[in-house]
Amino acid sequence: MSQRLVSKLPRTLSSSIRTPFVLKLNTRSLPVPVQVHHCTMSSSSPSSNPSTQKPASVDTSLQGSPTGAAALFASSHSSPHPLKLYGGWFCPFVQRVWITLAEKNIPHQYIEINPYHKAPEFLALNPRGLVPTLAVPTSTDPKTGTVKEVKPLYESLVLCEYLDEAYADENVYGDRLLPQDDAYERARCRLWIDHISSRVVPAFYRFIQHTPDKPYTIDEIRSEFHGHLKAFAKEMLDASSPSSSPGPFFLGDKFSLVDIMLAPWAKRLFLMDHYKPGGVGIPPSGQRGSEVDEEIWKRWEEWYKAVTERDSVKKTWSEDEQYVGAYKRYAEDTTQSEVGRATRSGRGLP
Repeated sequence: MSQRLVSKLPRTLSSSIRTPFVLKLNTRSLPVPVQVHHCTMSSSSPSSNPSTQKPASVDTSLQGSPTGAAALFASSHSSPHPLKLYGGWFCPFVQRVWITLAEKNIPHQYIEINPYHKAPEFLALNPRGLVPTLAVPTSTDPKTGTVKEVKPLYESLVLCEYLDEAYADENVYGDRLLPQDDAYERARCRLWIDHISSRVVPAFYRFIQHTPDKPYTIDEIRSEFHGHLKAFAKEMLDASSPSSSPGPFFLGDKFSLVDIMLAPWAKRLFLMDHYKPGGVGIPPSGQRGSEVDEEIWKRWEEWYKAVTERDSVKKTWSEDEQYVGAYKRYAEDTTQSEVGRATRSGRGLP
């Protein structure tokens, strides 16, 4: 992108700290953003004691296991292993962790959680019944190699960072997912991971859960969502320079944790086209207004194509029609998932 184009951008988009762009809307009734890093399949208040936990109220139409490429990947990691990922095929927060495991080729066991009958060993690790949950071997017998102690970790961003740090040998597990030799770049990545988690993801749910009775219009939430995507794409344009590595990802030719944080929702954008009037609504090339907007949306499309075609993303994806069924209640705003209920009420999660 030329310096001439960059100079035309509003100061809020071209400041030295690249503050994430927030589109000015009529926000009289838009809910407060919700930041979450997990899924839940229960609408009941979870008990801290697994033995007394009430049965979960779930969407009974939900397919119980992955299909397509995700089914093959899950099957190839079904054998017992000390490192275990408890997940649900439909959950984008689980897919973040799954992509990380696939990207770094980390040996593990994948365990699909049945939303109707959560295994006691899973609830012992995470009494709230949230996915993703990682069972981490923390102590082994030095003589036999037998695992002596396993501890849980949860929240998708925490899990992804843990896996990148715990499996850091690049000769075995490939490139690190955050820059290791540049503290500023590492911090910049975390700023934009926060933008994804606190702006893009909550707007996605407000968008897909929009119904005609909402106090904000479908066009308002679509414009807000576009603004957050444009801010992300604009940052990638600003970060590009003749000395940087050319490539489609957030860090140019390096696939990173920033890309992983947004990839599951990028894959799910087709659901807007399926369920919402006007769909995602990104204007076609040549109809995007200014020359600057043409460049920004072009950069978004470059990123979107590269990320959705990444092998680790495709390996962890079930067949499209599965997601159409799984997200029907989101589109109707009747889902009883924790994310759905929090979005509906406009509140944050504890």
